[in-house]
Formats: sequence, C-alpha cells, structure tokens
Amino acid sequence: MTGEEGVKISVRLSSEDMQLIQDFMEENDLDVTISSFIRDAIRGYIADKKVPAEAGEDGIYVRLSEVLIQAMDNLKKEGVIFDEESYIRQLVMSDLIPQESLENTKTNAFKAAQEASRMM
Repeated sequence: MTGEEGVKISVRLSSEDMQLIQDFMEENDLDVTISSFIRDAIRGYIADKKVPAEAGEDGIYVRLSEVLIQAMDNLKKEGVIFDEESYIRQLVMSDLIPQESLENTKTNAFKAAQEASRMM
C-alpha cells in the first residue's frame, strides 16, 4: 500500500470507549484524527506483544511518539547518529552517569591502555 491507499474497516465503539479515546487525546494534546490514533494504537499493541520474544529478559521496551521516531530517523539520515538504539542508550547514560564518574572512567581506561602498551 502506498500513499492514501488502504483497506477501510468499520469499528463499533461504545460511547464510553469513544469518550475514553477523546479524553486521552485531549489530556495528551494529540492533534491527530481518530483513525490515526486507532492505527497508532494497533501498531503499539502489536509492538508491545512482540517485545517479550524479541527483547529477552535483559532488555526493555520504550514506546515513543511518531514525532520522536521521525526526529531520530532524520538524525540518522543526516549522519548525526548511527542508529536509534545507540542514540537512546547514549542519552540515558549521559543523564544517569555523573560527569565526574565518566571522567574518572575515561582516565582509568586510558591509564590501563598505557600500561598494557608498555607490556607489549
């Protein structure tokens, strides 16, 4: 499917479900159509169900908005980042690891490399 092509389906929602969707969209300042919201919800549901098999026990899954995903895709296309996963990892580490600890780690790694080169 390309562009505006697609399969049209009808979904019957209770008034409570429709209100739930509208409230969520309003509370989260989502400026999208109901159809777009439902498509994103379906994709999110499917991705969420796939994650346990794909991520393993040592991984985590983070759902991001389409805007953030597109922004990272643009950064990758421009060559600013290598891939989304390593970029997110870098952001988390830079936020969690104190700068002083990072500098100490760099210094220790360099000293260890110097020692190793002296032994060669």
